[in-house]
Amino acid sequence: MDSLGQLESVFARNCTVRRIPSDVAAAFLERCHRLGTASCRYRYGLFVNRSTGGRESALPEGTLVAVATFSSPRTMKDGSRSYEWVRYASLPDVRVVGGMGKLMEGFVSEVHPDDIMSYADASVSDGGVYRELGFEEEGLVCGEGFTNRKFRLKFR
Repeated sequence: MDSLGQLESVFARNCTVRRIPSDVAAAFLERCHRLGTASCRYRYGLFVNRSTGGRESALPEGTLVAVATFSSPRTMKDGSRSYEWVRYASLPDVRVVGGMGKLMEGFVSEVHPDDIMSYADASVSDGGVYRELGFEEEGLVCGEGFTNRKFRLKFR
């Protein structure tokens, strides 16, 4: 973190998306996601490829800066394959500009889902990042002690 307490930035365009093993994803999420890890079928990491300097943090090449995990498919009544985006996290004090979108693109280009759904904790997020990625809000899901916003992005 810089001396003013602001987040350092890494640009996703200067990173590479790769599938990562479960132990790497689990260790990263335990360290960087408030809910820790979760069992998932698909795990992707965003690795620094280069730095353009200026306003971008100078993290070493190969640094894992963000992780996204997705579930196995669920077959819906209409026969479509729906996947859940289960976790996303970046390094503490690092803002990965475009990171969620680049990780999602990696998943979509490999798996070709019919749709992706996800949840945002309503107490900490209005889900704006999901809307920016093209997701539509489907409503609130409430349980004992939590309220989540449910989002879905359809491809067919």
